[in-house]
Amino acid sequence: MQNIKEKINKVLLIRENLEKDMSWLAKGKKKFKKGIYFGKNVVIEPNVFFDTSEGEIIIDHETKIKAGSILRGPLYIGLHSTVNSLAEISCSRIGDHCKIGGEVDHVFMQSYSNKQHYGYLGWSYVGSWVNIGGGTSIATLKNTYSNVKVGDIDTGSQFFGSIMGDYVKTAVNTSIFCGKIIGESAHLYGTVTEDVPAFTSHVRPGVFYEIPLEIAEKIQIAMTKRRNVKWTATDSKNFEKLHKDTESDRKLAKAQKGKFSFK
Repeated sequence: MQNIKEKINKVLLIRENLEKDMSWLAKGKKKFKKGIYFGKNVVIEPNVFFDTSEGEIIIDHETKIKAGSILRGPLYIGLHSTVNSLAEISCSRIGDHCKIGGEVDHVFMQSYSNKQHYGYLGWSYVGSWVNIGGGTSIATLKNTYSNVKVGDIDTGSQFFGSIMGDYVKTAVNTSIFCGKIIGESAHLYGTVTEDVPAFTSHVRPGVFYEIPLEIAEKIQIAMTKRRNVKWTATDSKNFEKLHKDTESDRKLAKAQKGKFSFK
């Protein structure tokens, strides 16, 4: 995965960058109340709580906020997104066409990613076309209260979650230790205590199985179809290059070939 340090900074500086960008993010939006701006055709169901005590909140065009959710600024939620009932989202930047539920805090999320159900996602970078299963939670604080390292980079912060590349999928009740790097198109199960190479299934600690290119692409075609987005020849070519470029990571992790087993 490229630019790990850049992704770390997107998380650590999310509050400062949101505050800096709020003026242009608010352009073309209607002021609902002090510190709250809505785009066109935004739907706000009853009993949504807006907390602007620490920053402004911007909801972009065509986005729906369902009943009983809690939004705390500074916060930006992109176009055509959905926030589910009882979600609590704080100090985050959510991309377009995302679906969000549960507890989300200090998260930089790219477009077309889903975290619809209960579970905690905090202090993390999430790429595009990621699906986070119900009950998945990410640790953000070590038991020693020491700074979290991401790879060999000391973040300088006691709080940091995970960096997830594009196309990552997590199964229900997956638990991810803090500071882990999850490679593109990886599938996660159980407890994740180490970095996960791209295009692998993490079955249990120390056990990885390769996800063949044709299977990974088939999954992505199915996912994009569900969102009415066409998978193009260019997408296919880029996906193949990504698989090839990350081959050495799978070899280094001794990822096994064949159908994986939980035994």
